Amino acid sequence: MMTYADLIKRAAFIALVGISGMAFGEGEKVTAPYGTAKFSSYADINQLKQLKAVWDFNFQDPKSVGFVFNNVAALLKATEDYGPHEIDPIKVVIVSHGPEVVLWAKKNYSKYKDIVDRAASFSQQGVRFEVCKNDAAALGFKPEDLDGFVTVIPAGPYALTYWQNKGYAYIAVGATLPTPPISAYNKDDTNKR
Repeated sequence: MMTYADLIKRAAFIALVGISGMAFGEGEKVTAPYGTAKFSSYADINQLKQLKAVWDFNFQDPKSVGFVFNNVAALLKATEDYGPHEIDPIKVVIVSHGPEVVLWAKKNYSKYKDIVDRAASFSQQGVRFEVCKNDAAALGFKPEDLDGFVTVIPAGPYALTYWQNKGYAYIAVGATLPTPPISAYNKDDTNKR
């Protein structure tokens, strides 16, 4: 048998459900004061002829590179789908100059296989991978210790400045604050003991 308190709770619940149904537009068209979004690409994209981006990689946790590769893939796919539609529509350079440099060490391939294989695939699609000589050395690596699809360059900031002066857009999506080469995430993957 329901008590008076139970009846009040039930009535309040029914009223609340009814009000929330109205609030969420149940049975009626929902309108918003700002209208509805629409999809659009850039009508003049082909006038650019080519998109150029230099990506700043400096991650405390090398595994973060895997997440940022989703952004790289999205850029490549959007360019393929929406343009520019030239012979060479996009150029991407990734400058790696932080703890994630351990990814490119041949000795760490089995640990980071998925990320390295994805990077090699991007490389085959024309993405250029550059590794800071100073960070590699700080981690105990020489150029011959690194994967063949990377190029060792004098310094990360030097490369980022170079590419920006060549007209490449700077992208730091996901890059962390400047970090020392050896972090808690990569210390077991270095050649330093």
